[in-house]
Amino acid sequence: MHLSTARRLTLSNVGVIVLCFLVLLVLVLWLSNRFMREHIEESVDAELAMLVSEYTIDGRAGLTHLIDDRVKHHARAHERYYRLEAAGQALAGNIAAWPDTARDSPGHLTLPSLRHPNKTAMAASWTRLPDGSRLLVAFDEYELHHVQRKMRQGATWSLLVVLLMAWMAGRFITRTALQPIETIRQSARQIMQGDLRHRIPVQGSNDEFDQLARTLNNMLDRIQQLITGIEGATDNIAHDLRSPLTRLRARLEASQQERPAAGDWEPWIERHLGDIDQILSTFQSLLKIARVDSGILRGAFTHIDMAALCRDAAEFMEPLAEANGQHLQLELPESLAVNGHRDLLFQLLINLLDNAIKYGAPDSAIELSCALRDDSCVLTVRDHGPGIPETQRERVFERLYRLDDTRLTPGLGLGLSLVRAVIQLHEGRIVLRDAGPGLRVEIKLPLRACEPA
Repeated sequence: MHLSTARRLTLSNVGVIVLCFLVLLVLVLWLSNRFMREHIEESVDAELAMLVSEYTIDGRAGLTHLIDDRVKHHARAHERYYRLEAAGQALAGNIAAWPDTARDSPGHLTLPSLRHPNKTAMAASWTRLPDGSRLLVAFDEYELHHVQRKMRQGATWSLLVVLLMAWMAGRFITRTALQPIETIRQSARQIMQGDLRHRIPVQGSNDEFDQLARTLNNMLDRIQQLITGIEGATDNIAHDLRSPLTRLRARLEASQQERPAAGDWEPWIERHLGDIDQILSTFQSLLKIARVDSGILRGAFTHIDMAALCRDAAEFMEPLAEANGQHLQLELPESLAVNGHRDLLFQLLINLLDNAIKYGAPDSAIELSCALRDDSCVLTVRDHGPGIPETQRERVFERLYRLDDTRLTPGLGLGLSLVRAVIQLHEGRIVLRDAGPGLRVEIKLPLRACEPA
């Protein structure tokens, strides 16, 4: 039979509570039985000592009289038994014969009950008097057994009450504890039905369920962000790739009707290859961004020297800058250790430098710096071009998005999208600022990911 988590937890709580109650109950019964038996033995010893004292004061006659008086008139005589004998003859008491087990040395012993045979026993003790006679005192343990029976009855009823209360408390506690899980389940069902904007409620108690809810909400935010990115990328692909595909199809249709001249074959093929290369490059870039967004490349993180990586990127881009009449200015430390993906960070620097060279003013400087500042490792790239309007600074990170005045410039509009994906993979932050003139790109990586070498 399959049991739900709520029932298993309830039964577990009931089991633990009942087990603890039973252990405590057994301990109480054992201790009470022990203490009551000790009390009976102490009472027997006290009674025996009192009779011996009477013998010392009044002799055998006084002791005999006292035992007869206790047997006849004592209110609890039916629970107390005495025997005084000399030379095997009974002198006083209500025990018919001297017990066989009391023939050895004086002391404590247990005798079968005279009033309740085979049910209870008697705690007894005997001693020899100075005149050679023997005196035995026994107390019936009937009261002990009576109290134990009442305690067992009370314990049984208590166990039933504890069992009922434990079940009710377990149900209440389990329902209360599992209510946040039910809330999460209902929220998940609502999200599965298509309400992707729905989020799991956070109670504000900051307990484990609140932390789980926040984690799941962050995951849903990330999923929604990726879905939005995919939808935007799909729209951009449909928009930006329509033109080269349309051109390519039109040229192929035109070639069916009128074949290019023999001398035009080479440029005709080159134009088509250029369109195909652009399409392939776009898809490769989009796949690379998707791979970075997935986060699987975190497994390839290693310790790298960011300062050396900046020098390599500057050296790689320097010929392009010189061809445009620009020069690179570096402000780098001796070394700066970063935990990250070397190839992706190198691609990030190449993309930023390429944009700075492409859109920077001719005969100007391109500044690249790397420093450890406060609690962040900061990378900065600055150009002296027209910059980016403040209203467009967030949109330039969208895939295949390009500013109106840059659409005639070669490019796919994916460079900054890849840059932001790499920064997010490294849990960093990128900010575009007005450099007056030009654009200043500032990247911050958490200090825990950067350590001075």
